[in-house]
Amino acid sequence: MASEEIRKIVMGLRPIDDDFMKVIFQNNNPLVEYILRIILNKNDLYVEKSETQYELEIFGSRKLFLDVFAKDSTGKCYDIEIQRADAGAVPRRARYHSAALDVDNVRHGTEFNQITDSYIIFITENDVMKGNLPKYIVERVVLETNELFRDGAHIIYVNGAYSDIETEIGKLIHDFVCKSAEDMLCQPLADITYKYKNTLEGVDYMCKAVEEYGLQQRNEGIQQGIQQGIQQGIQQGVQKGVQQGILETIKKLIKKGKLSYEEIAENLDMTVDEVRKVATQI
Repeated sequence: MASEEIRKIVMGLRPIDDDFMKVIFQNNNPLVEYILRIILNKNDLYVEKSETQYELEIFGSRKLFLDVFAKDSTGKCYDIEIQRADAGAVPRRARYHSAALDVDNVRHGTEFNQITDSYIIFITENDVMKGNLPKYIVERVVLETNELFRDGAHIIYVNGAYSDIETEIGKLIHDFVCKSAEDMLCQPLADITYKYKNTLEGVDYMCKAVEEYGLQQRNEGIQQGIQQGIQQGIQQGVQKGVQQGILETIKKLIKKGKLSYEEIAENLDMTVDEVRKVATQI
């Protein structure tokens, strides 16, 4: 039985929160399809595959996990990223995700005109574009003619701070930042939220997920601390080694007596007083 503290955390979760999002989208093609249809305004979009925390092949030297990856019946690829912090939705991250998704889906021998369209969709808690619009569609254009470049790469920002619920996307945004199934306006989101917040089995599952997520975050924090400690130790060791090497060099030069303190200081980029201090240790 989960603690009361964990249960309170579960009751306060929203679809825009990372640990709740992972659960409600897991193995849930219909929900992914529902959301994509609203955001893209395409009622004929059919999702054939979706996966949460989808790991892309190593791109450069950095692994990438997509919050929700989906592929539709025409082969188009979708990356839905839920971002509460503005820093997680910067334009260059969208560019990186777009490039990584292309690399992951292009195989040897693929012709360039066969590369599938990709959609990078950021659902953000704040209005990162500052335009007070429900969504922002980013496309490459030819500046001189103002015509679309049509390279098949699409980036969309959905504004989680938008409050007008007169449209379908406004209702969807409302539900993404909503805690209670009873207050939601989109039936698919209300149903899945009810399952994990209002049924015994669902609540127990969510409590375990939250506990595991907290443990994972703690372990990752410990590991990062260890790595930082190792790196700091190496740096300090190198610095100490360099300092010791310089000290020994000064002592040797002083013992040989061929250079004055001023000349030693000039050659080693030190002050004369520092050289004299080393001399007292011989």
